[in-house]
Parts: sequence; structure tokens; C-alpha cells
Amino acid sequence: MKRNFLTLLLSLTLTLSLAGCAFSRPVQSAAPTAEPAGSAEEPADSETANVVVETGRQNGERFESVIQLEGMEETVQYEHVVSRAAGFEIDYEYENLVRRSEADRELFLSAWDDPAQPVNYLEVRYDTGNAELVASALNAGLAASYDTTLEETDLDRAGRCLCIEASQVKGGGLANQLQRVYIIPASDGCRIATAHYSLEAAEGFGRRFQSMLHTLSVIERSAPALLSNEQALAAIKAYCYRSNPDLEAMVNAGEYPIFWEIAAADEQQVVVLFRSYTGAEVRYYIDRASGEAYVTEFVPGITPEEQRTEESLNVRDYLG
Repeated sequence: MKRNFLTLLLSLTLTLSLAGCAFSRPVQSAAPTAEPAGSAEEPADSETANVVVETGRQNGERFESVIQLEGMEETVQYEHVVSRAAGFEIDYEYENLVRRSEADRELFLSAWDDPAQPVNYLEVRYDTGNAELVASALNAGLAASYDTTLEETDLDRAGRCLCIEASQVKGGGLANQLQRVYIIPASDGCRIATAHYSLEAAEGFGRRFQSMLHTLSVIERSAPALLSNEQALAAIKAYCYRSNPDLEAMVNAGEYPIFWEIAAADEQQVVVLFRSYTGAEVRYYIDRASGEAYVTEFVPGITPEEQRTEESLNVRDYLG
């Protein structure tokens, strides 16, 4: 990657704006955009598709590394992530970032941001489209409001890719929210990695995300195995313990009728019932494939029926 003053300046003026979402996501999936018929199904050219590179590290493996931050070396604590569903590996700073897994992507959110509306985060996702077509569509979308550049560059492990930068809002002026988007070609489509951060965090999270992106590598995608009843039950129990640190001691004390059980199950979904010490019946409706779950609550004698709450989670984040 070119490392000169202009690139540094551009990296400080990237921008993002998408109103009305739970949190800003300017880069939408480009697969539905106008592509030649069948292009999403066609494998990328062998000369442009990146070679699959597996690091040999295990998912969840933790280790130390050194990055450059504000002109000085800093030792950071990394955790290795292997996302078979999205087809990539990456290392992330688990002390500064919170990982959120979704069906086709991974999000790494600032530990100090509101998780519902994060300002500083890195998103890496899978897209079925051809990398050049995806990059063109994403660039056109951003260029409607911002000055952008689209050029080829390199990431240490991912190799040759396309990079979109938005230098400033149209008409001049630095943006408050910055972004840099990498579109990495692969034989099954592409991987899209987008770093979002505030202007004030450019030398902090901006640099941290850049170091993480150089650890990203493309791997073969494969659908995750369906969650078993036992996995769902164990994961919900782990989630409840993590959400309420006193709960495990209460269970061990045996003073309250607290329990978990499988309330219902079919090929697509499993429902785990948690009977709280308060008497509330909390049910977790879990998609066996993605691990995504929504939550309902019923309090006998108080609520007339089961009611859905605003709580949600991905059960795969709590597998042992």
C-alpha cells in the first residue's frame, strides 16, 4: 500500500452517513444492483481472485502482537477469528473491541461505544457479487454525497484488492465520520471490509482497524453446522450467567427454582426456556443455522401472555 502524505490525509477524511438505521451502515450489499445476468454466479477470474490463505491459528486463539500507533510501537492482545460462514480469518483486539457475529458477517465494535449506535467499528462481510462490479456500485452510492477515490491496493494477507475512500463531503469540509472500504476478490464473490471511525479517533481506532485489516485473509466458505439442542441449551445458560454474574451462585445454592430446558424444537428452530428466580419464564427462539435468537417473557399472574422483548443475541457467541 502506498504510504505517503496524501494517503494519510485521505485516511483522515473518510465519511459515512446513513440516517434511520440502528447504527450507520453506508455500505449496503451490492448483489441486488444492476449486474449482467448471472454475474453473481460466475467465479472470479483466476488471475484476480485471491488465493485462499489459512494461518493455522485456531478460532478463539489469543496471542500478543505489536502495532504502530501514533509513531510508537504498542503491544496489543489479539484473538483469532475464523468465520467459515463469511469466508475469512482475522485478528482483533479483544480488550478494545466487542465481537458481534451475524450470519454473513462479523462486527468488531468499540468497547466504549453504545452497542446499539456504535461510532467506531469494523465490519467484514461476504458478498456474492463480482468484486469490480461491487466496488463500482458502492463507489457510485458514496459519490452521490461525498468525494471518493477508487483504486487498487494491497493488504498483507488478503493480497490485491480495491479500496474506496471518501475524502470529504461534496462542497468541501472534513467529515465527522470516516470510512475506508476494501473489496477483496474471491472465487465465490468477494469479501467487503469497512472501517468506520470518527475524525477524532483516526489516529486511534483508525490505525487499530488498519492493523487488523492487514491480518485478514480469505478462506473457503462453508455453512456452519446446525446447532444441536444440547449446544443451544448450554449457550443460553452461558449467556444468562454472563448477563447476571450472581446467577450461578444462586443456582448452586439451590434456594430458588431456577432451571433451563428445551421447550420446543424442530429442524429449523429450538426454543430454550429459562425459569428465573423471579418466577418469570423467558424463552429464547433460536435459529439453528445462524444462531440468531429473539427473546420473549411471560410472568404468570402478571402478564396475560408471552410477550416479545427488545433483547436479541447470537447463540454462537456463547458456545464453549
